[in-house]
Amino acid sequence: MSTRVRTLPIRLVPLPGEALDSWLEALARRLDSPLGEVLHHLGLPSRTGRGDHLRGIPPDWTILLGADQTAAIAHASGLDEQTVTAMTLAHYAERALRINFERRYVNRWVLWGRGAGSRFCADCLKDSSGRWQLTWRLGWSFACPLHLQLLADCCPVCGRVPRQRPRSGEVVPHPDLCGTLSSRPGHPPSGGCGFDLTRTRTLRLPAGHPALSAQERLLEVIDANTAFFGAYALSPQPAAKALTDIRAIAGRVLADLPELASFTFGSSTCA
Repeated sequence: MSTRVRTLPIRLVPLPGEALDSWLEALARRLDSPLGEVLHHLGLPSRTGRGDHLRGIPPDWTILLGADQTAAIAHASGLDEQTVTAMTLAHYAERALRINFERRYVNRWVLWGRGAGSRFCADCLKDSSGRWQLTWRLGWSFACPLHLQLLADCCPVCGRVPRQRPRSGEVVPHPDLCGTLSSRPGHPPSGGCGFDLTRTRTLRLPAGHPALSAQERLLEVIDANTAFFGAYALSPQPAAKALTDIRAIAGRVLADLPELASFTFGSSTCA
């Protein structure tokens, strides 16, 4: 496929840890082109709703790319294939999540995988002009150690989880704005919700807070693909095994907590 895809006139290097959909939107913004045109140029067929595994279209391109799609994007963008793959959740397969490679979706029932959508740090979005981190899509991400705050779960205006549905391909994307397609009467459907997500507010935490320490430790285990702390110090274990243990313990703790219907980690309760 790479021989049929033309190289792009402008190159854009992904930020460290950036998610594929974020980079595609930033690229469309840099080219001043609708997202759909950029996807078509890269040889990515349009996707809607849950995708179509029979046509090789996943529910989200950031989950997994086929070999031909990876090669086409690398050829058009000037990136190497490893860099392209590192922007997808396949980068964390069997470490922090499990992917069904045949049907191309994240298994939500093991390793706390997220089937769709992304949490986010509003300050990170502001600092990077709307570039989204891949780790925010992991079920294990809940806080930003850099900005000392919990990640937001959803848009405070429309109440939807960002990136749970395809962004419109008809407009030039603004990655820092909520792109959830709106069903409100009189609201332009192609523009999405449009709330500036950099204005989202979540719970601030003091430096050294246990939640921040836990987040840093989890990300260290995932990055190293090995747990060597605490009970694993004498016998280090693969990340997937340690995370399975942590999930089991956390599940018991959560099951014994009193029901708190109004409690939320983010800025608002997601719809």
